[in-house]
Amino acid sequence: MKKNSILISVAVLLLAASAYFFYTKSSGTMSQELRDFAFKDTASITRVFLADKAGKQITLDRRSKDEWMVNGSHWARPDAINLLLETIHDVEVWSPVGKKAYNNIIKSIAAKGVKVELYTSEGKVKTYYVGGPTPDQLGTYMYMENSTVPYITNIAGFDGYLTPRYITERADWIVKNVFRLAEGQLVSLSVADRERAGFAFRIERDQASGDYALFDGYEKPVSFISQDKITDYLQKYRVLNFEGLEKSLLPNQRDSLRAQTPFRSIVMIKNNGDTSRIDLWRRPITTQTVNLSMEDGTPYPYDIDRMTATLNKDTSLIIVQYFSFERLFLKPSDFQVINNSK
Repeated sequence: MKKNSILISVAVLLLAASAYFFYTKSSGTMSQELRDFAFKDTASITRVFLADKAGKQITLDRRSKDEWMVNGSHWARPDAINLLLETIHDVEVWSPVGKKAYNNIIKSIAAKGVKVELYTSEGKVKTYYVGGPTPDQLGTYMYMENSTVPYITNIAGFDGYLTPRYITERADWIVKNVFRLAEGQLVSLSVADRERAGFAFRIERDQASGDYALFDGYEKPVSFISQDKITDYLQKYRVLNFEGLEKSLLPNQRDSLRAQTPFRSIVMIKNNGDTSRIDLWRRPITTQTVNLSMEDGTPYPYDIDRMTATLNKDTSLIIVQYFSFERLFLKPSDFQVINNSK
C-alpha cells in the first residue's frame, strides 16, 4: 500500500518538475502518445489494475469474453466492468489544464488520484492517473504517465465526470457468486462435511465422454451411481451466491474462527482452469442473529440460519445461508441407483 502511494506521489512530483518546460515552450505540438487516454481495442485487455492514495488496490483479470475476477477471489460485477471498458474506450481529451489551475490540480491528483494500468497479452500498454472533477462537474482531470501536463477529459455526450467509474473499493466490485457452473464446465467437485462421518465425496467428469465418476471420502470409487442424480445435483451450482460480507463479528470472534479447521468445504475445478473453494465455519451468535433459542428456551450454540465462510484466496469473511448450502452436503450413497451398504 505504501509503495503505491509513493509511486503516485513520485509521478506527481515529476509532473510538477516538468511544468516549467511545458508552459514556457514557445512553439511545438504535444505528443499524441502522452494525451491519448483511450484504448480502443478493449477486447484485447486482459487485466486492469486500479490503486488509490489510500492504499486500496483492485486487480481485474479477464477469465473469458464476459467474465472477470476481482483480486483473484470474487467475480466482478458485469455492469461495472462494462462501464469501465466503455470509459477506457471512449474517453477523450478536451484541453490541457490551464497554467493558473496547474498547482491545484497537481495537489488534487496527489491527494485523491487513482492509478490505472492496462494490460494485454503483450504486457502493460498504458498507465495514467485519474483525478477529480472540474468545477462544473463536466470534466475529469487525468494525467498520462511521463507526460508534462494533466488534461481535462470526458466522453462525448456524457454530462458528468468519470472518476466514480474507476472503483477502488473491493466491495463495490464483487458480485455475490460463490459458484457459477455451466453445462460441460466441470472437471471435479470435492465436498466434505467434517462433522458427519461419511458425508464426503468427489465427482469427476470424463472430458471425452461427459460421464461422471464418484469417489467417497477415502478416494475409493463408488459403484452403481446414477448419472441423472449427479446431473440434477450439479444444477444446484449453476448460480450459488453468498449473502454479504461478514461485518458483525468481533475481532476475537474472527481470530477464533480462523484458528479452527472449517467444518465444511467445497472445491470446484472447471475446464477453463478456474478453481473455486469455499470453507465454512459455524457462525457465532451476534447482534444480527435472529433465532437465539430453542422452543424450550435453551440457547443455540451458534447461528442456525447462517454460516461464516472464506472464498478462494480472500482472507475476508463472508456470510452464507444454510437454506442455500445445506442441500449440497450429501453422502455418496445418495447418488447410487441402489443402496449397496447392506
